[in-house]
Amino acid sequence: MALNLLDLVTKELSGENIGKISAFLGESSSGVTSSIGPAAASVMAGLMSKTSAHDGAQDIFSRINSGGYTDDFLKRFSGMLAGKSGTDELIKAGSDLLSFLFGSKLGNLEAVVSSATGLAKGSSSSLLAMLAPLIMGILGKQAADENLDSAGVVNLLDSQKGFVQSAAPAALSNVLGLASLSQLGGLPPSAPTGIPGNIPAFFKGLWPFLLAVALLLLLLKTCGLQPVKETPPPAPGVAVDTLQAEADTVEAAPDTTAVAADSLGSFGEYGLPNGVKLNIPEFGIERKLIAFIEDATKPADKETWFSFDRIVFDTGKATLKPESQEQLDNISEILKAYPAVELKFGGYTDNTGDPQANLKLSQARAETVMAEIVKLGTDKARLAAEGYGEQHPVADNATEEGRQRNRRVDCRVSKK
Repeated sequence: MALNLLDLVTKELSGENIGKISAFLGESSSGVTSSIGPAAASVMAGLMSKTSAHDGAQDIFSRINSGGYTDDFLKRFSGMLAGKSGTDELIKAGSDLLSFLFGSKLGNLEAVVSSATGLAKGSSSSLLAMLAPLIMGILGKQAADENLDSAGVVNLLDSQKGFVQSAAPAALSNVLGLASLSQLGGLPPSAPTGIPGNIPAFFKGLWPFLLAVALLLLLLKTCGLQPVKETPPPAPGVAVDTLQAEADTVEAAPDTTAVAADSLGSFGEYGLPNGVKLNIPEFGIERKLIAFIEDATKPADKETWFSFDRIVFDTGKATLKPESQEQLDNISEILKAYPAVELKFGGYTDNTGDPQANLKLSQARAETVMAEIVKLGTDKARLAAEGYGEQHPVADNATEEGRQRNRRVDCRVSKK
């Protein structure tokens, strides 16, 4: 019978440990017990996905060794759940591992697990952080017991694909950027290095010369071409992986919503700290914003922007369409639930038309969004708005799709 690592996770968490976790999270024991499978499978899927990246397998193997994830760690695990410094150490180690595995998609992962398990957002985040070191400890023990190298660890993870697919949340594939979880796992193909051994020695000796000639010919050809105007990369102040917002600029363009509905994931109920419940999608701006606000490790800064995904303006105007109201209401409720938070709204256009007109339009749109939030009950002193025109594109203006993505309104947390 094939080894099931998820069963080993469940075994480590049975009985007393479930009680400790439930008490720490403020959740019921039954709720935590039923959440272990989806949460642990999500972490394992992240590990499997990481192995397909360049040097990913070796990075995981190195972390097992450098982090002390061995049989000794498993013996200490229960004591680390007792609270105070032990639990803090465990969650910190887990948070580092999750950031390593999921990067900027960690907020999306936490939202998916919360939606799938019914746990509060904060509880899902802490549970994932507790499980990540435990799973690494189990992997480390198996590697030591079976004398596995990095490739062996990958093979062990690959053998878990069926178990992970059965237990993981359905929307996890979106977080990992996969069409389905069946694409998980496997070492990346090895790129050939050096000169193939079957090339005769004569040609091996000529290889540097031939390469130099090829580069020279390419340089000469390039010099004869007309210079091409290059689209500048996104500026540091714009988050590249945020979702696009509305659609239209000074010049006529189709009125379209910024993000396809299926890319936002399924809608579900989310409870705010003040008891208000929102119906929001898994990967929408609302969940991203809440995750950032609740994450004590992420201070308010000038670099982290979130794009509205269901706000639409009339073409060439700063007039909001009625379908924008739901998202505006949600942002208003989030601000009410977190009264210390302040936001800044940024308006953007593509590079079509007059730059000054674009700048004016982007300012007007940012101010319109701010004004609507004020109407819904937020003190204007907590908000700011600025238009950036065609600055800071997040996509290539050479295509219609890219221009549509650049026509957007973003927001960032300026105070937590």
